Amino acid sequence: MGYIQKNLMEGEKVTYEAKQHCIIYTWPIILALVSFCAFFLPIDTWINACICGVGLLVALFWAISLYGGRQYVVTTNRLIFKRGIINRNSHELLLKKCEGVQVDQSIPGRIFDYGTVVVTTGEVTNSYKYISHPLRFTTKIHEQISKLKDV
Repeated sequence: MGYIQKNLMEGEKVTYEAKQHCIIYTWPIILALVSFCAFFLPIDTWINACICGVGLLVALFWAISLYGGRQYVVTTNRLIFKRGIINRNSHELLLKKCEGVQVDQSIPGRIFDYGTVVVTTGEVTNSYKYISHPLRFTTKIHEQISKLKDV
């Protein structure tokens, strides 16, 4: 049972969970490929193995830090944004308090369908980068807000 399921209020259900787009792993993958190619350099085999190993480890830890256990969830009452594997940082926004949801997409973001979702509640603005399918995510947020207003 994950963090989200453990912290749902009574009667609250998850309606949508957004993911980070895999584009965040571009640079760690490039580093891993360059590190792997370093193994075949015409230098001493021991040095090549060290360069390759260190590069692959750095790429692995970089990728893990980018993922960071992030979860983006719309429930029937709240928006829950959680990140962290060891140390946890979470934001929980009541849908009743949401004033606006904005999507920022660059040209590559439109091509590969990722972007930044900005949620405002009063004076607080929270932005969440590299969300996969950001327009679907904002639609789900608006659907839940309108359902709360109808009740």
